[in-house]
Amino acid sequence: MSVTICRGPETAEIHREQLGERWCFVCRKRREFAYAVRAPIEPSYYGPNYSVVCHVCDTMDGDLFPGYSRDWEDMP
Repeated sequence: MSVTICRGPETAEIHREQLGERWCFVCRKRREFAYAVRAPIEPSYYGPNYSVVCHVCDTMDGDLFPGYSRDWEDMP
């Protein structure tokens, strides 16, 4: 039996905007968060990835209660 892991292209952060202090469900404390956009370095079919990132644990969307999702139309 063999396992194949398919990864997308490497990405780089192209934009970061401070959002202020929020509750981090990973750190279980109030932490500073930022809105971050990452995009592929080389030409790709993949578009940019949007997330809200904790400054301490660097977890994407750690400000969301487990099981919740974010509607990106409301974000900057």
